[in-house]
Parts: sequence; C-alpha cells; structure tokens
Amino acid sequence: MLRYFLVLVSLSAVFAGPASNDHDAGRIVNGVEATIEDRPYQVSIQKVGKGNHFCGGSIISEDIVVTAAHCLQGAKPSDLQVRLGSTYYNEGGVLVTVKALKYHEKYNPNNMMYDVAVIKLAEPVKQSSTIRYIELAKKVPKSGTPAVVSGWGTKCYLFCDLSVALMEVEVNFLTREDCASKNYTYGDKIKETMVCGYAKEKDSCQGDSGGPFVAEGKLVGVVSWGQGCAMDGFPGVYADVPALRDWILENAGKFAVFAGPLADERTPGRIVNGKETTIESRPYQVSLQQVGNGRRFCGGSIISENIVVTAAHCLQGVKPSELQVRLGSTYYNEGGLLVGVQALKYHEKFDPKLVIYDIAIAKLDKSVEESSTVRYIELAKKVPKTGTSAVVSGWGTKCFLACDLSPVLMEVEVTFLERKDCASPTYLYGEKIKETMVCGYAKEKDSCQGDSGGPFVAEGKLVGVVSWGQGCALDGYPGVYADVAALRDWVLDNSQKL
Repeated sequence: MLRYFLVLVSLSAVFAGPASNDHDAGRIVNGVEATIEDRPYQVSIQKVGKGNHFCGGSIISEDIVVTAAHCLQGAKPSDLQVRLGSTYYNEGGVLVTVKALKYHEKYNPNNMMYDVAVIKLAEPVKQSSTIRYIELAKKVPKSGTPAVVSGWGTKCYLFCDLSVALMEVEVNFLTREDCASKNYTYGDKIKETMVCGYAKEKDSCQGDSGGPFVAEGKLVGVVSWGQGCAMDGFPGVYADVPALRDWILENAGKFAVFAGPLADERTPGRIVNGKETTIESRPYQVSLQQVGNGRRFCGGSIISENIVVTAAHCLQGVKPSELQVRLGSTYYNEGGLLVGVQALKYHEKFDPKLVIYDIAIAKLDKSVEESSTVRYIELAKKVPKTGTSAVVSGWGTKCFLACDLSPVLMEVEVTFLERKDCASPTYLYGEKIKETMVCGYAKEKDSCQGDSGGPFVAEGKLVGVVSWGQGCALDGYPGVYADVAALRDWVLDNSQKL
C-alpha cells in the first residue's frame, strides 16, 4: 500500500512518481506536534508557485540541504523552493529558491539504494533560534539508540488531513545487519547504504520522505522507504548518512563560489577540527570577500605592501571591483583593515579540470604597512623535504560543512609531502598529482582543513596555496597545494606587471 495514497492526490509522488514495489514513501502518522525550535535543521521542500510541500530535508550548512534522491528525480532547480525556520510548512520562516541539485548517481529506484541528494540554495541562510545546521554523523549508532524522525504528516494513517504543524516521532535505531536479520521481515531487501528505525506501532511511514533521522544530535539517516505503516516486523528504512557522508560532502563542495564546480572529485578547502589562533600568530593571512555583503569566500597571503597571493580557482570570473580584502584581523567579519582590489591575475596555464597552476595574485588599491598584525611572508625558493612540519590556516568550521563558519582564525598542522611522495603508492591520488602540486597530510587532517587560496607555511615561508583535496580527512588522501617554489618566478614577474 503506497504511503502517499490519497493524502495529497495533487502531489501524489510529485516529480519522482511512486516508489516501486513495496518501497513506500514516508509521512508522519500518530506523531506528536513539535516546534521548529526543537528541530531547527528541518526544512520543507516545495513546488514553486503552489507552495505544495512534498518532501522534507535537513540543512547542513548555510546553503546546502540534504534530502532523498527519490524526491528529486525529474525535478529542475527552478521547480523548487525550500521553507526554513518555520513550524508550519505553509507560512512563516524563510522561503528560498534553489540554485542547483544533485542526487546520487548510483541511486536505484527499484531497490532504493543510495537514496540521497543535495540541494544548493540560491542564497545563504544564517543560523538562528529557528535555523540550525545539523552535523552529519561519522559513525552508525548502536542498535537500540533512541532516534527521532520529524516532518509534516498526519495524526492517523491515510485518512486524516496533512498537518500544517511540524511533527515528530521517536523510534529505536537499527543497524543494517540487525534490520536485515530474522528479527524483522525485510531480509535481503535491506541493502548497503540503508539503516532502519523501529518501535511498536511506529516506523518510517511516520517520517517525511527526504527528512531527518537524528540520533545523538547528528543526522544518521534520510527518510527513504518502508512497507505499510506501523506494520509489525517492518521497520522504517533510511539512507545511511555515515556511509554516504563522503559523497554528500564532496558534491556539496563542488557547488563552488564564483569559480563554478571544481572538476571530478576535487573539492575546495575549509578548516575543520583545527584550533583557534590569532592574527599575531599568522599575520600574513588575509580574507578575500565580496564587496557589499562582506561574504568571505577564499583566503590568501600578503607578500608585499600591495600584493596578495591566492588560488586561481578563487578568482576565475571575478572582477577587481567585486573584491575586498580584510587584513590584520583574527576575525574575518570585523577589525583590521578592509582594502579594495585594483587588479588581479590568475595563471594563464591554470586548468580547472586538472587544477594545475592553481595560483593567482591580487593587487590592493592601496599599500598596507607591516605591523604586529600585518606581516609580509616570504615565498619559498626550495621545496621542503617530505616530513617537514607545515601549517594551514584560515576561517572554517569545527566540522566539515555541517557546522557554523567560525569567525575566528583557525589553523591545523600537517606534514609536508613532496610531489613524488604524494603521487606514490603510499597514497591514493597517483597520476592526479601533477607538476606545480605539493601535498600535506596527517591522519584525520587534509587540505579540506585549509581555506581555499590560503597559506600553507613551512619553515617560516609560503610553500603552498590551498588548492584541492578529495573529501575531508579521508585516509590516504592528502590535501593538495599549489607549489609556491615552482611558481615563485611567475608570482614575482606578474606582481611587477600589475
């Protein structure tokens, strides 16, 4: 029996069509009313124009929403809008349009594997008492862990009106192995990338399709499918967020500011799990921002009174008049000096697909003198030896994507790797590591932890510019940086020409 049935005839399987076979989409039934302050990560995905709610989702960063793949099949960004920060799906909060979307390329509507998708909002949304980004779980909880499903649904199955108020229900988390065991009835229908939730007379039919399944304060699942509603022995089934976390982060990262998506699996950097520092400790660090809204989008390093070095991928398609640079402040959003940009240039050999020659320079529209908080950094002439300690700094988050952007400067220490070592079988990039690249690596720390375009410093000199990396803290995948020693002559020559 399809869970949508006639609950919303006009929205019956909007865009995606009904889930096949016995895989039925979710809807809150017999839940209790909640408020958005209780579940501030919950969003409503709606059809533009009519405002019809058809799926739920979870906001994980200022402009990224996670939902189910089956919600987005056949949908275009222009078809969608997202309501955030409201207890009610039909009023209040913030209504934002959608810029881009992607569902997992391995999604299979027949067996519902890889049922996850990401949406990029058309504008960033700040956190508040009613909007709060939720962290993606890294590990699957133990079976029996209490978990909560939320969404907009009905107080009975099929024959009640859709509730306009947010609802929630508590169930027990089940690992894939336990859900597929003889204790329940699904058996081999429970595939990889699936977890479950179960309680007597409560199952996934009670969660809104695409919506959040939360345990221990983290997003552990995305409402996917289930057989019937509250049927004994049939748990609700969810997309397994820890198993799909890398895909979510990598594809969310490809929605890049200004430059457009980075090619393949190369994702731009962001400080994660770093420690707070001060501008006095890293006085060469600068923040590149958009004029008008002050939105920070890349880091950089000041190397002379009016020249900043950053990444080419940060400046593609950008005009000098669109940029401003904050120097001399521990905080990207206040203090120090805010200076305009007179001219810029990125390397003529920069290739966004291979990300080689990923370096650029910006000329400030006025000179900035050195002080205790502004200090020019020297460009390295030689590549350090593999194993040399190095530091990446920038403004980022204490977890990847799913936490607030820290207004405070952060740093993380890694080990420098020469190009040949980074491309060796010890690591997993192989031939992707090209000329003009060096790397930095430490267990659970990689280039995702450095601000794109920002400084990679060893032995007191600028040895790299944060360029790209695969995922975040993935074992065997170092962070990749533009090799400053190899590109030093280009930087100096073009700095004089600007």
